[in-house]
Amino acid sequence: MRLRTTRRKKVAAAALAVLTTVTISGCSKADREGADNAGGASVPAGASKADYQKAFADVEPIELDFQVASANPDAYSSMRDVEFAKSLEEWSDGKIKVKIHYAGSIAEPTETPDALVDGRLDLAHYYTTYEPDKMQAYVELSNSLSQVPSTPLIGGLVINAAYQDMAFDTPEVREEFESRGMTLLAPASSFGVTELTCRSERDSLKDFAKAQIRGNARAHETQVAALGGTISSVQLAEGYEAFQRGVLDCSLQAPATATSVGWLEVAPHVYFPREQGFAPGAGSLVAGAKWSELPLVAQQLMWDRLREYLSAELYGSLQSITDTAEVTAKNGGTLQYLDAESEAALTESKEDLLDEVAGSEVLDGKALNADVAESISTWTKTAKELGYTDDGGFEDFSTWYQGSADFNDRAYLQKFADRLFEETFLPERPE
Repeated sequence: MRLRTTRRKKVAAAALAVLTTVTISGCSKADREGADNAGGASVPAGASKADYQKAFADVEPIELDFQVASANPDAYSSMRDVEFAKSLEEWSDGKIKVKIHYAGSIAEPTETPDALVDGRLDLAHYYTTYEPDKMQAYVELSNSLSQVPSTPLIGGLVINAAYQDMAFDTPEVREEFESRGMTLLAPASSFGVTELTCRSERDSLKDFAKAQIRGNARAHETQVAALGGTISSVQLAEGYEAFQRGVLDCSLQAPATATSVGWLEVAPHVYFPREQGFAPGAGSLVAGAKWSELPLVAQQLMWDRLREYLSAELYGSLQSITDTAEVTAKNGGTLQYLDAESEAALTESKEDLLDEVAGSEVLDGKALNADVAESISTWTKTAKELGYTDDGGFEDFSTWYQGSADFNDRAYLQKFADRLFEETFLPERPE
């Protein structure tokens, strides 16, 4: 059986470091055998902005090119990425300058790894599931995460946490990034549960027969086939026109994606499963060749600012559900659950997906399925312990969701983001 890295055993020690008196200590690369950075000052986890700015006093200016997740500056993913970039500049006292490039402006999705290696980009949102043949272990993980129930709040929180948790804890996934010259910062930006968006109403399983349905994960081939549809390879940038022309009938993606590219104007009928989810087509926040040249304090700052990056990710995934309900209504559409027959077909396809994972040639799929189920259970319990509950469905989400619609007020979600950071990200912090 594949052995998981038991990260939680390291959490107590990492948390202890946060509680200690914050001091800045000098530490050279030579002092840390095998360290993948340019050395220099080290800042303990939990350091304040003032501590970081002091540590950067003698650091030479750093310039980073960052290609963000969306081509739309107003998209929630852009807001998340730009906030992250601005915080690096602020906390480094201006020593880190980040130049923002919107999606596709420097490198197309499948060109992003090469751009990170050759220096055109230093940070990027990489659409990981777009290259299933090169990221096979990551795809197997995505397939296995079809086990997450499709509920608005708990499902949205758990899909993100379990994905991040398992990506870090699966050696084969990490190796796929590392072998291509990428350093994982946030391995799985799922933007919540996956929805099915359609041009016209689909009230029964027969309504999906021969429908052209766009997918963004390999598992969608199996799930679309189970519904009787045909998988389509229409690119994200071409989706709006494809819906207009009738080339595309439906599409699978996160709610935030559909709202940011305007698809709900032409495909306003949105469906969610009840018992299990459509597999997520996640992307990853990654660093390129320049990562190893950065001073240790710069790497640590990037890592520590992920705490807020995670709450911004959760904000986008949940606020977009409210947006979806509003926009579909304006365009004569609906937001509802799949009918019972379609749900049953999707449930059966989940077992097929898990069987495919179990037979994986790149990792121990049976162990992965079990580990994913364990992670889902753990993060579900964590969410409930922190007071999150699904008090309704997708269609009336805005009436019972307690989070703020203000991007700058993420207190409701920050407590979950903090737990995710402390248990999953903090033990991976560069030291």
